[in-house]
Amino acid sequence: MDKVKITINGKEYEVDSSMTILEACRSVGITDIPTLCHDERLKPYGSCFLCVVRVEGKPNLVPSCATPVADGMKIITDSEEIRSARKTALELLLSNHYADCIAPCKLTCPSNVDVQGYIAFIAAQQPHEAVRLIKETNPLPAICGRVCTRPCEDACRRNLVDERVGIDYLKRYASDRDEASGNPYHAPKPKEILDKKIAVVGAGPAGLTCAYYLAQKGYQVEIFEEKPSHGGMTRYGIPQYRLPTDVIDTEVSRITELGVKIHYNKALGRDFTLAELKKNYDAVFIGIGCQKNRPMGIEGEDTIEGFLSGIEYLENIERGNIKDIKGRVIVVGGGNTAIDCARSSVRLGADEVTILYRRTRKEMPAHDMEIEEAAKEGVKFEFLAAPVKA
Repeated sequence: MDKVKITINGKEYEVDSSMTILEACRSVGITDIPTLCHDERLKPYGSCFLCVVRVEGKPNLVPSCATPVADGMKIITDSEEIRSARKTALELLLSNHYADCIAPCKLTCPSNVDVQGYIAFIAAQQPHEAVRLIKETNPLPAICGRVCTRPCEDACRRNLVDERVGIDYLKRYASDRDEASGNPYHAPKPKEILDKKIAVVGAGPAGLTCAYYLAQKGYQVEIFEEKPSHGGMTRYGIPQYRLPTDVIDTEVSRITELGVKIHYNKALGRDFTLAELKKNYDAVFIGIGCQKNRPMGIEGEDTIEGFLSGIEYLENIERGNIKDIKGRVIVVGGGNTAIDCARSSVRLGADEVTILYRRTRKEMPAHDMEIEEAAKEGVKFEFLAAPVKA
């Protein structure tokens, strides 16, 4: 390779003639030239102008990443003029920038999951690593991969091109693949157990999440759950055809194996008080969830026979109190709970299931896929309709 002599900041160097100014500077240990658009794997483009330098004889500053060296070239890499130009270039770049360098899918995710990261692991055929990354901020990927409302997909930039990336399905795929591998991901156990006891009220997603991360830090965690099993609304508010209980049990087993204890059939205010917990534990986390139904506010809804709230209905199905249904079923509402009630009724043998919704199909808050599946299963819809009396 031919050599050329150049002068950088008053000092002479001999470098390869094929180099750019930026490459030559780095080869001799000058590494403080900032870059943004430069990537060693790509051809020089010189679009950001953050790497500008002064070359003697040139009328203007030149981008060092795209300017080849020449014999006898004299280069200045730092001066007040250069710093001012670089600052101006950066200000221009930021002047119309939305400051959302973090992907919108991650920004929208309630758990702040690194969506791009775990999808990259999936693409690299590493579902184990994908699950590990997800569980850094969300300990329940197999559950969320089945029932999440997917705000990340609504924010996906791919919507601007064709259609959203199936982020939630990919989470489910990674979780299922990892579980089926025979060597699923297990969170590392703490190096030491702290002399600190934490009480968690509620074995739903919030309480389980709290326990999972505290246990990894070495805290002794005990969960108190009112119901006979764990999972909270994921078990008692979501039908098994959407979220099988064995998936919930597997996810929870990854938490209890860290030393977390769960006490079932223990209700706050009935079996223990908050004062007792504060006395016996160093900290208390309350994660009892939102379990009450919002009433419609119409005459007779509290007294008419056969009327059940959606949450009450789904819980009774899960507990085995409702095993079959005959006749016609009316479901009032257009959310995911309404769809769950309607599709569960079909599975329990109802002769006819109809959903009443006070707005239009477009305004239904339920996920589109759930609505379409309900229609395929025979559920009828009546829009712009609402009961005034039970």
